[in-house]
Amino acid sequence: MTRAEWIQAMAVGLALIGGAAAPSTSRAHDGPHSHGHNHPGEAPAEAAGPKYPTGLILPPIDGPKPWSDAPHLNHPDRFHIAIMTDRTGGHRPGIWEKGVEKVNLLRPEFVVSVGDLIEGYTEEVPEIERQWEEFLGFIETMEMKFFFVPGNHDLTNPTMHRIWREHFGREWYSFDYKGVHFVAINSEDPQQHLGEEQLAWLEEDLAAHADARWTLLFLHKPLWTYAEREMAAGNPDPTNWKRVEAMLGDRPHTVFAGHVHHYVQYDRNGMNYYHLATTGGGSQLRGVPYGEFDHVTWLTMEPDGPRVSHLLLDGVLAPDTVTEKGIARFREFLTDASVQVAPILITEGEGLDEGRIDVRLANDFDVPVTVSGRIEGLPLRGLTVDPASLELTAEPGEAAELSVRVAFGEPIPFEALAGTVFTATITGEAAEGEAPLKAEQAVPVVIDRGYTISPTDRDVALDGRLDEWESLRNGLPSPPMILGAAESWTGPGDADLSFDLAYDDEMLYLAARVLDEAIVPGEDRLEVLWDPRPMDRRVSDPRFARGGHRFTIPAPAPNGDEASDALEVGRRRDGPTIEGARAASRQIEGGYEVELAMPLSALAEAQDGAAWSSFQLSVVVSDVDEPGAEPSRVLWRGTRDVDRSNARFGHFVRRP
Repeated sequence: MTRAEWIQAMAVGLALIGGAAAPSTSRAHDGPHSHGHNHPGEAPAEAAGPKYPTGLILPPIDGPKPWSDAPHLNHPDRFHIAIMTDRTGGHRPGIWEKGVEKVNLLRPEFVVSVGDLIEGYTEEVPEIERQWEEFLGFIETMEMKFFFVPGNHDLTNPTMHRIWREHFGREWYSFDYKGVHFVAINSEDPQQHLGEEQLAWLEEDLAAHADARWTLLFLHKPLWTYAEREMAAGNPDPTNWKRVEAMLGDRPHTVFAGHVHHYVQYDRNGMNYYHLATTGGGSQLRGVPYGEFDHVTWLTMEPDGPRVSHLLLDGVLAPDTVTEKGIARFREFLTDASVQVAPILITEGEGLDEGRIDVRLANDFDVPVTVSGRIEGLPLRGLTVDPASLELTAEPGEAAELSVRVAFGEPIPFEALAGTVFTATITGEAAEGEAPLKAEQAVPVVIDRGYTISPTDRDVALDGRLDEWESLRNGLPSPPMILGAAESWTGPGDADLSFDLAYDDEMLYLAARVLDEAIVPGEDRLEVLWDPRPMDRRVSDPRFARGGHRFTIPAPAPNGDEASDALEVGRRRDGPTIEGARAASRQIEGGYEVELAMPLSALAEAQDGAAWSSFQLSVVVSDVDEPGAEPSRVLWRGTRDVDRSNARFGHFVRRP
């Protein structure tokens, strides 16, 4: 190479040296931390020592070169930020801190949150301050600026709003960096709503930055989903999100939210909206197809807009890993390819020595589906399982069935069989251009006693008298499970229980007798927990709030022959309070008696109008020995989670 050629090559190399664009002044709150390093919007510190060219200087080589022809990504307007999503809402310790460690390794210019930083949901100032002190300790370990955005766990009540303002100033704000306008808004103004003051500020702010090359908007709740759901039902937008979209108009923008603890990328008005998964918040972590994973979002701002990817604690995901279309198809697969395991309900005896477990695959999906798996959790005493593993395949619109024989060398008590599950892998054949769909499921196998319930041919007089009931067949086990003040329960005879059930064309009746040596009217109580859903639903999802009804009958005061009709009906989280239920109770010598009528219409509704065959129910006696004392709660059946789960409730089977 001649000297002239060398000088020309050096000139080309020096032309690649980029100058950093002058940062604009940030209007964001700097937060309560100081690390002794530069932040966006701050003048860079003068580095000691020699200054180096910032461009890519390539040596002049004749012929083939050991590098590609792709461009060198060093545009002066290019930058990287990280976004961290929900830490709380059932937080798992250590995950957020691990995310901070990953961010420190990646070294973005700064980090933005989408809220739910503390657990909140309290008005106790010392506890709120303790939670913020803990969280700010995590931020102290972060080596770059962190921008706070509030979530519902951070702003649960007026006290938490006040403490937020004391720590961080504004609940909404904006700042600029390299021509990009960053906007942080508060979705809890109040709950899942944007107030007028905030909207007026936002309209003025966006108008003042109409020339931004891109706008990035951060909030906690994905208000577009709330707005669209209400508007699809014919209601006005209660969130005011549609007003925000009108303000954004056709300016280039991207929206980031959290709250729902699973990830989906949306396309709205030709722009990308994201609701992110978790950085330590509560999650089943079922994996990428469900959008359930812990991650940090990595945003690279290019001259033509942002590029988004997601750093798992184990790797990086592309932004379209779970799309609105893809997750809709996966959910359809989960719904339409169902595995059902028929229960074994034994009406005589207290255990199982031999039985048959029937497994059914129903495929209403549009491709062939295969399920494979094993029956697990059975005691090993003389156990025989045939076949040991099973596989079923069903074409679209068809079903397949297989029976598994289970036998033991001796009868096994029902309690020892409560953990039996069918662990299944469900695989949908790959459609053209798509990967196979796959899901792991643990389907509970119910092996339990079945309590029969018969029709009654007599008119039940709801008067709190049990004379017309021939017998009360169900009583407390020995010993029963006691919750609460267990030490105050003195044994059988203290809050002892016997009850029975019957039905006619309109009502399900429960009769109960409670024997109690010291009745405290209004504080002693009988609780009836009823889950009328079909067997497959209540077994696959045992959460009581999904369809259960709670009836509470306070112990009556002495009132001669007059019965009390006091009845409290618990409100379901996802449905209206049951109507038409009635109760009658009266004191007897050494206790009190209760009759409860529950409308069968609720049973028919829960089972989608089909003829009902079974339901689950438990009865709890809540007993105090003196007014104001903590009650001992004596369970007929259930677990310590009796208020939230139907696990171990009795299965009542209809006898025609």
